[in-house]
Amino acid sequence: MFKRVSLQIKISLIILIPLLIMIAISNIVNIIYVQNASTKLSYKILEEVAKGEGNQLTAVVKEDLYQITGLKYTIENMYNSGVMDRNAYEIVTKNFFGILPQTVVGVMLAFEPNIVGNDAAYSNVYPLTKGQQTYYISRSSGNNIEERALSANDINADYYTEPISKMKEYLSGIYDFDLGNNDVVKMYTWAIPIMYQNKPIGVITADIKIETLNPTMNNIKPFENSEGLLYDHYGNVLYDAGETENLGKNMYDLYSQYKNYNVFEKLSSGGTVSFENYTSYYKGKATYFFVPLEVSTGQYWILEIMASNKDIFKDSNIIRNVMIIISLLIIIIASIMIPIIIRNKVVRIIVFLSEDMQKISNGDISFRISPTFINMNDEWGDIAKSLDNIVNNLNKVVRTVKSAAERVSTEANQVLEGNNDLAQRTESQASSLEETAASMNQMASTIKESAESVAESTSMVSDAKESLNKAGAIVEDSVNKMNDVYEASTKIMDITKLIEDIAFQTNILALNASVEAARAGDQGRGFAVVASEVRNLAQNTQESVKSITALITDSNEKTNLASKSVKESKEIFEDISVKMDSASNIMDRINVASQEQQKGIEQVDFAITNMDSSVQKNAALVEEATAASQALLKEANELIDVIEYFKLQ
Repeated sequence: MFKRVSLQIKISLIILIPLLIMIAISNIVNIIYVQNASTKLSYKILEEVAKGEGNQLTAVVKEDLYQITGLKYTIENMYNSGVMDRNAYEIVTKNFFGILPQTVVGVMLAFEPNIVGNDAAYSNVYPLTKGQQTYYISRSSGNNIEERALSANDINADYYTEPISKMKEYLSGIYDFDLGNNDVVKMYTWAIPIMYQNKPIGVITADIKIETLNPTMNNIKPFENSEGLLYDHYGNVLYDAGETENLGKNMYDLYSQYKNYNVFEKLSSGGTVSFENYTSYYKGKATYFFVPLEVSTGQYWILEIMASNKDIFKDSNIIRNVMIIISLLIIIIASIMIPIIIRNKVVRIIVFLSEDMQKISNGDISFRISPTFINMNDEWGDIAKSLDNIVNNLNKVVRTVKSAAERVSTEANQVLEGNNDLAQRTESQASSLEETAASMNQMASTIKESAESVAESTSMVSDAKESLNKAGAIVEDSVNKMNDVYEASTKIMDITKLIEDIAFQTNILALNASVEAARAGDQGRGFAVVASEVRNLAQNTQESVKSITALITDSNEKTNLASKSVKESKEIFEDISVKMDSASNIMDRINVASQEQQKGIEQVDFAITNMDSSVQKNAALVEEATAASQALLKEANELIDVIEYFKLQ
């Protein structure tokens, strides 16, 4: 069996569980929203940083282009001025190279064939190119300045042919360059055409170390744990912090997952790419952002910024943790405060109600509801007032029923005593009727003898008259007793009427008690059963009293008839007495009179027999009324015992 859980805990759980769910849902929504906002903001930061750093990086890359563009304009002006001295062009180039930063390794000046004089005249100076002017000045490993002419292969390379054929600047990819003494460095080359009358007449190039870009790339740190990478327009690595061995390698060879996002293809057309992926470098997820750098028309270098998600979402994670801590504090405070509030504002009052209901169930309705409880200006106050009304009404109903039951008991006891008295008188009346019947039989026998012995009737007239006088007295006594029986029956009817009225009132009271018990709901269910039993008892009593009344009415009618018959017998006896007085004169009529007397005596005997039967029935009815009165008294006492279960105010 499960242990009983208190109402305080149940209500607290009912409140806390939805609260916890709402807090959890709210935190989840807020965390998701903050993370999404943080992600968008981080992407925006990465994008802005990438664009800003890209512009700065583009400016750094193009700075060398702008410098050699200045040399280009100088050469073009000299050529436009008619300068055909090859030494003059080389001296200008050498002087220009002297002012360039150390990261510029070499500068090349090359003209198309026969542009500056006749190449055949210079074949001994530029034997590798058959007199075509080519000049290259560079810094060696020891920072020594070296000057030399180029070979035919050099002027057939893309950094020469591309500017000539397309008549615009050209940026090469990354490549290795040996400075001497096995000092190999990574470089890229800017090449621009020398124009005359909208035609290319030569090319100027500048070979630049990749490390030129390092200071700018090292400063790309939008987040604490973030790195910048740079790729040329072929997808080869120009910069990879801490991974110098990756320089010159293709991005897809190094990072094959980039193929899944078509990074190079999208960036080559000027688009941007961003995504999240796991990286062993940060041992976790990182966000990658790629922007194109248009270093030359239609040529895009690729700037990659990679940042650890831990740093990107550092602030959102702090917000998330703060929200979780606040939520936990709210939950802890709510878990403490809500049960206390429920205990003081709800459970305590319910305990009071439960105790009062327990008293009612135990029959104790003598208590009073606390005024503090009743005076509350809320639903609890309404409940207290209703409970107080229930207790007061129960007290009124129980008192009424108890009083009625006591009255029924008293009156039933009186009816029982009256029935006992009536039974005694009925028994006495039955004995008198038996004596009267015996006397009438004797008188009948005498009259019969008188009829048979007419001859002796004269001598016996006086005796007969005396006997008739006695019979008349007996008859008169019978009439008086019959009147007494009639009066007793009338009193019994009055008593039974009173019992019937009491039963009717009891029935009405029981009905009212049932109504009040129904209003009381479950608390009045037991009382409703008692009220129903009282009502059934009252109805049974009423029906029994009605039966007794009917029987007594019938007995009265028969007694009345018997009384009339006795009166007639008295009149007959009086007539006989008169005739007996004149018997001496009418002896001839004695026989007829004797016969008439015999018939009258037979009628009287029949009437007395009927009276005896009625008296016997009256005795039976009295016994039934006595039994009914005893039953009513018993039920009334039982009702009183039931009502005594309640403790009244």
